[in-house]
Amino acid sequence: MEKIKAFIRSLTPRRMIVYIIGLFILACGITMNTKTHLGVSPVLSVAYNITQLTGIDFSLMTFIYYLFLIALQFFLDRAHFEQVQWLQLAVSFLTSAFIGLFDRVLPEAQGPVWQIVMLLLAVVLTAIGIILTIGARFVPNPADGLAAAIGRRMGKSLGLGKNVLDLASIALALLLGLVFTGGILGVGLGTVITMLLTGRVVALLQKPLLRLSGLDKE
Repeated sequence: MEKIKAFIRSLTPRRMIVYIIGLFILACGITMNTKTHLGVSPVLSVAYNITQLTGIDFSLMTFIYYLFLIALQFFLDRAHFEQVQWLQLAVSFLTSAFIGLFDRVLPEAQGPVWQIVMLLLAVVLTAIGIILTIGARFVPNPADGLAAAIGRRMGKSLGLGKNVLDLASIALALLLGLVFTGGILGVGLGTVITMLLTGRVVALLQKPLLRLSGLDKE
């Protein structure tokens, strides 16, 4: 608990404001992805499928799924799981609340043109959210935290860990759909495009966004 208190005291107002804005934008991008009906983001494809199968609210299911990812992260990489990482519980709740908000206010994509437009916008917003939340150096969202743990477990980078997590999530989502409906739920062209483009957009926007937010000087 003392480590958590010391960590919180070390945070600057700028970092916390940018972090919350980043979570807000990230949640918007994630939710917009679902509104395209071209396939949801890879990591949340499992939560989305369970929502479709059970009728549980997507934001609530996202929160539950994030808790599962935190538990996996803890057991997979306990040596690197410091006390402060339990703040991911609060991050999970806040992100899920934002997703619930956007799920109510964002429109469904109407027609193929708007589907593509919304998908590309979702990718950009997701990338911006990732840049700001990571740049603020608070705690990662559970998906990024688990990706980092997988990368360390394999002796490789965060990038490889994210690739492994994305592929495992898609495989599990496909399995859920095939077993319980005989078809595919939540996984489509948009899922693949999101997986391929998000990292590239992050690389493109990272430096200018960190300069704009002032995080490069923190």
